[in-house]
Amino acid sequence: LNVTLEKEVAGFWVRVPCVEDLGSCHYKDVCDILNQLIPPGQDCPEPLHTYGMPCHCPFKAASYSLPQSEFYLPYIDLPYWLTNGKYRVQGDLGGGGKELGCLKLSLSIHSD
Repeated sequence: LNVTLEKEVAGFWVRVPCVEDLGSCHYKDVCDILNQLIPPGQDCPEPLHTYGMPCHCPFKAASYSLPQSEFYLPYIDLPYWLTNGKYRVQGDLGGGGKELGCLKLSLSIHSD
């Protein structure tokens, strides 16, 4: 999985570099990462579950769409440069020299 992460800064989109596996990074095994975040056998978190969005491998070939939603995340110790703000994420998933899927997200992060 190749991820491109951009943050809006003063009205411009700036690419966030890969630092300690956060940012615009290459992840070799996305299925392993998902299994660490959401253990196999555990239901997908809301609102993914409600909208029938998968969160475990293997993913069925389809086009998935999630309406604008709010996610409440537990406390995560993020670097200061990756907190409050607007972000765009693009992920390109491939294997064996083939493109297998892509993902585009727009999100805002706001901490209390």
